[in-house]
Amino acid sequence: MVKWDINKVQLASLIILVLGIILDGILIVFFFLSVISLILISMKRRDAITVFLVSMIVGFLSEELGIHTGIPFGRYEYNFPPYILGVPIFVILGWGLFSFISYLAIMDFPKRYKVAFFPLMMVIIDLSVDPIMVTAHFWTWAPSPLEWFGIPVTNFLGWYLVSLIISLTFPNRAYHDRPNPLFIIPYFLFSLKFLLFAEPQLFVPLLVATSLAGLTSIVLYMAENRINAKSV
Repeated sequence: MVKWDINKVQLASLIILVLGIILDGILIVFFFLSVISLILISMKRRDAITVFLVSMIVGFLSEELGIHTGIPFGRYEYNFPPYILGVPIFVILGWGLFSFISYLAIMDFPKRYKVAFFPLMMVIIDLSVDPIMVTAHFWTWAPSPLEWFGIPVTNFLGWYLVSLIISLTFPNRAYHDRPNPLFIIPYFLFSLKFLLFAEPQLFVPLLVATSLAGLTSIVLYMAENRINAKSV
């Protein structure tokens, strides 16, 4: 059995992030606690804050392109103020925080693993988030011949592409820490929380998304054990 450690700052960050996810029904609380978690992690891991900032910038640019051209996500309109150049501030923050939650689970993987996993992890998060936000009328999509509960499949292809671009900016595994399975918890909990409190019309898409998040978490755990075994 391979042992893994977590320092006090990382543990505090993990607890705060989990608490933020549990309380994500209060959007401001989720964002506030997630940012505190990010700051704590960044005291030891500056790559975390870099990923957060790069993800917000790339996410904002992709959204700005999307609302004017329909590329890469499809045609949509926002109803979610306040905005920066037409893009909701919470959407920009969402790109950063969703990336942070996903990156946290794989931050000590070799870069090739990060590039392979990260885009898929982000798409799975959006499989949960987008149906909820569309149901709440925070944004609306133009009709499409191929949809996932009212959301065009092009949206998820766009998420994969943008997330892949973000992952290519990730640093190589420079900290020489062994991957820690505890950091997978926030990623899975994020989707599970939505499912547990899902409205009836959202149960099926959230069940699928949570199942995919659970399967991904298992694969990540197995990959971490394999990486850790090689590092002993």
